[in-house]
Amino acid sequence: MRLVKGDRPSLDRLRELGRVQDAELAAQDLDLERARERFLESAAGGAAHPGVARLGPSRPRWIAPAAFVALAAASAVLLLVLLPSSRSLSFAVGSAEGQVGTWIAAAADAPLPIRFSDGTSLALDADARARVVAADARGARVLLEAGRLTAAVTHTGTSTWNFNVGPFDVLVTGTRFELSWSPVDEELKLVLREGSVAVSGPLVGGRRAVAAGETLEVFCKEQRFELTRREPRAEGPPPPSSAPVAPAAPVAPAASGPAPAAIGDTVARTAEAPARRPSWRDLVDANKYDEAMTAAEAEGFDRLVARASAADLLMLADAARFSGKPERAAAALTAARSRFAGTGEAAKAAFHLGRMAFDQRRSYAEAERWFGVYLGEQPGGSFAQEALGRIIECRARMGSASGAREAARRYLERYPAGPHAAHAKSLLEEE
Repeated sequence: MRLVKGDRPSLDRLRELGRVQDAELAAQDLDLERARERFLESAAGGAAHPGVARLGPSRPRWIAPAAFVALAAASAVLLLVLLPSSRSLSFAVGSAEGQVGTWIAAAADAPLPIRFSDGTSLALDADARARVVAADARGARVLLEAGRLTAAVTHTGTSTWNFNVGPFDVLVTGTRFELSWSPVDEELKLVLREGSVAVSGPLVGGRRAVAAGETLEVFCKEQRFELTRREPRAEGPPPPSSAPVAPAAPVAPAASGPAPAAIGDTVARTAEAPARRPSWRDLVDANKYDEAMTAAEAEGFDRLVARASAADLLMLADAARFSGKPERAAAALTAARSRFAGTGEAAKAAFHLGRMAFDQRRSYAEAERWFGVYLGEQPGGSFAQEALGRIIECRARMGSASGAREAARRYLERYPAGPHAAHAKSLLEEE
């Protein structure tokens, strides 16, 4: 039976077509079965093979063309959904189109912006040098050769960005930070504003997490690093101005003529009063630690330590530590411990004293004691995870294998995915 184009087949004609197809398929199956029997009989000398059961006719399964087209379309849609776009990010350097692999250098007098098609933006400080090494649909790999850059990375579910800085790798998913590298001094500085990153490289280990509000500094030549956290400082009302108030000018009678020249001179002198110099607090906020310490010493460092608030003592300690004056930092932290005992600031002072003992003096017994003090006073504090991790390192470096394993178990119970988790697991595997 043949259908002519344009015909609209009735149900009876379709049924007849199905019976014809079934008959043809059955005939083909019968011919195949008979040929199979003849082969078996010839192989057995003319008799049917005793161990072979006869198979009934089988009918192949057919997929209608329309169903096949629908299945193919659904598969194509599924692939589009599941497979990420392979289109790489593009970027612009200033007003020019950026090229992967090309060196980018900022001028000596102005920063240079780099903008990516996903919304990520970088800014190279003056004299900084960098290169976009690779870029794909999920992110890019950027090499910072020297200088400082500021980054605001757009976060998506699959975004992955890497920043290579000297011997260090910074893995980023989405965040805001400042990153600098000095190849001469071999010093890294990472200030994290939002989000989180993981840093790997010498001294810091395989994957050290850095969270928002923290600053990581690595001093390769001195074989040490510091991870500090800046707590937000409450802003009080502005201090009253110390500038002298000029006396009010006398009001001259209307008929006395123009005001004397001395009155105009007084007004001019008041308007030209010099601007207030930044305080040591302002300089710490601006990360100008050397200048902050100079201002604090000019104001009288010992007097500041004796009357400063707990928060100011921690700021003084930061300024002293980052300007290379550990003795001054220890004095401010010790004053916070004695003057504000039992407070959160006193606990943070204990943590910082422990970190100074660990990083700068390699005094691991003293460091462990201070970290223990912090955990005793602030078991759920913002530094608790690092303090417990540092206790593992202290005991391991002092040769106390059993003590390090005990601290490792405590750490894994509380922070199974923390930065010290891999080290803790390796210690327990050595049992």
